[in-house]
Amino acid sequence: MATNTDCRHRLHTALGQIDALMSRPVYDALFDAVARETPDHILEIGTAHGAGTIAMALGAESRGAATRIQTVDTLEALADIPSSRADYGDAKANEDIVRGNFDRAGVASRISLFVGRSDVFAASQSPGDPMIGMLVLDADGRIDRDLLLFHARMTRNCLIVVDDIDGDVGASFTRGGLSLDLKHVISEKLTSSLVAHGYLKLEKRVWNTSFFRAVDPQDWDEDEIRALAIACYRELVFLKAGTRGLFVSTAASLLGSNAVLRPFYGSARAIYRRLSRRPRR
Repeated sequence: MATNTDCRHRLHTALGQIDALMSRPVYDALFDAVARETPDHILEIGTAHGAGTIAMALGAESRGAATRIQTVDTLEALADIPSSRADYGDAKANEDIVRGNFDRAGVASRISLFVGRSDVFAASQSPGDPMIGMLVLDADGRIDRDLLLFHARMTRNCLIVVDDIDGDVGASFTRGGLSLDLKHVISEKLTSSLVAHGYLKLEKRVWNTSFFRAVDPQDWDEDEIRALAIACYRELVFLKAGTRGLFVSTAASLLGSNAVLRPFYGSARAIYRRLSRRPRR
């Protein structure tokens, strides 16, 4: 059996080879969570290029666990779902990248990749499919949809991980003008409401990624959760947003989209990644 140290080293090596979107402490936290919990089955909604999937797979390997991971992603931008992976080509091109990352990390054998929407994936499941011991949500921010899709398959006190919870508003320049990103806002509102009403218990937060426990998920009141979600979405109508997130994301969009300034954007992003490897104190 590979040691914890060996597996973590493989994780950090993999992160240096992947367009990893989260900070290193978050990937370490995912590794540690799986090593501690050793769930039989993990479902991840939002694969990107597989950095988080690899972290979880190596966490399981470090304990000799037989954990299986199903990961779901459109791997391309759709009319109603944007995707950072669009910069790398279509769904097939991104799938090749993801599967190559899994192969290089030596974890492909325990991972199943589904390319498509989470509701299509849910419809493909059967009553005999395994229970979910850990659910990771890092897709389009519609976590109410995914919790309602999969809560009946969650184990009691299932560990739920939700990324992009900080309330920041993002902005980017597109051909049609300015595009606003409210994913971080709605994720914060939805999880806060679910905690307040006893559906989730917050365990910890690592940067802007939160770890929750699902309280008796098979007994959840779906109608109440839908009503809570609608209330949260209505709060977006008149939204007060801090300027920090808007400034940072808009500046990044300008740098990344301008041919002259793009090298500076790449350098700034590389510096951020190096800094983000340090644990937050």
